[in-house]
Amino acid sequence: MENRKETTIEERKLVIKLSNEGKSQLNIAKVVGRSVNCIQKILQKFKKTGMLANNEGRGRKKIMNSITERRVIHQVKIDPKISAPKIAASTSNILGRSVSEETVRRVLRKAGYNGRVARKKPLIGKRNRVKRLKFAKEHILKPQQFWNEVIFSDESKFNIFGSDGRRMVSRKPNTSRHPKHTIPTVKHGGGSVMVWGCMATSGWES
Repeated sequence: MENRKETTIEERKLVIKLSNEGKSQLNIAKVVGRSVNCIQKILQKFKKTGMLANNEGRGRKKIMNSITERRVIHQVKIDPKISAPKIAASTSNILGRSVSEETVRRVLRKAGYNGRVARKKPLIGKRNRVKRLKFAKEHILKPQQFWNEVIFSDESKFNIFGSDGRRMVSRKPNTSRHPKHTIPTVKHGGGSVMVWGCMATSGWES
């Protein structure tokens, strides 16, 4: 059965080169890894047109136009955790024809969005983030001696929160810590394990 995959420009150049060297179509087919019929068509076209490239307008038409592609990208911007199958299903409904998951992924990759495992981070409210940032700014210039006399301690109940499985997100490079690209974890309320701990510059030594 003839390989239906279209030949590359490099393959066509090699066919012409070998033909000019006097090689038979059968030998060329063996070298290039194509059928004799394929080699014959390449040589006939080159003899007739002097061209190796395809005519403009050839090939399979795009399933999605630029407007639909922008709609796909917009869905990921709004919800990076949305899956390719879900986007493909909604896009198929809009277009009235089937759109594959791989087509969706190809559009996203072209726009710089790649599927990555979402990072997990503690669920910290906006108010606590402000407090922690304020604390950090107030203490950033404290000398080493100050920190030698500080002990940080805490106790918490750790709960099961949501699925332990991996969640995927579609994101651009260097955006893994953006809030939309992370999975929140909690350690409060109705816990299963109580944990206490502390840390200091001296470690556990007295």
